Amino acid sequence: MTSKDEIAGLGPRTDRPRPNTTVDLAHQKLSPTEGFILSRVDGRSSYDEICMVSGLGRDETLRILRDLKQARLILGPGEVAVAPSRKGARPGQTPTSEAATGSGKSASARAAETVLPRSHGTTGPAATDAVSADKPRAKTAEPAGSRAAEKTRRTAMGPLERLDDGSEVAPADVADWPDGPSQLKARIVRLHRRLRKLSAWDLLGVGKDADSTTIKRAFAAASKELHPDRYFGKNLGSFKPKLVAIFSRLSEAMEEIERSKQGEK
Repeated sequence: MTSKDEIAGLGPRTDRPRPNTTVDLAHQKLSPTEGFILSRVDGRSSYDEICMVSGLGRDETLRILRDLKQARLILGPGEVAVAPSRKGARPGQTPTSEAATGSGKSASARAAETVLPRSHGTTGPAATDAVSADKPRAKTAEPAGSRAAEKTRRTAMGPLERLDDGSEVAPADVADWPDGPSQLKARIVRLHRRLRKLSAWDLLGVGKDADSTTIKRAFAAASKELHPDRYFGKNLGSFKPKLVAIFSRLSEAMEEIERSKQGEK
């Protein structure tokens, strides 16, 4: 393999990195941008493909990927999934010897929620629940129509569905993007026109008492559905700037919530 096929600090450009599912993201101080790039690592997309859809440019995307790999938040083919043990470590910091050797808690006990693979046709929660290898968590059925069941149902929705107010949309507003689903286009229009009326918490679909893991998971899920490059190669017309504005507001909302949380400490 020639040097042009290698990416310094990452490996072959055609390698398909995967997320390290033993990492507790609640202890990783990721910026919204780092969280978004991490959500694009799915074990199916190569480094080149991640750069293509990130919207950040190749150099910046590779810089973030290198930091994520150094922090062992992402893994290359054949690399062993071992969680960093240093809480609050940012990408770029080296894991301690305990994490490197896998001592302490078992990997399955340390496993935490992490982003799901990028999907081109589905939406939904961007994390998988980790369970103990010894004591699988039992699922408790909730009565239909109960407040808890309704909250669970709404959490499972993508932000476009959850925030859809059902208001009227003029035919001219959805004329662009001829091959785009009508319902999807209408929901983008509705969200865009009330974007500044929604609080940061409403936009992400989290309560003010939500913990860090829940907030990061909500941002990753929303990013997966609302980032303009999800529709890479499509003739979006007027929908491209709408999606750019929505994703920009989403990033602002994440930062606003993080500042609020820091102020509470």
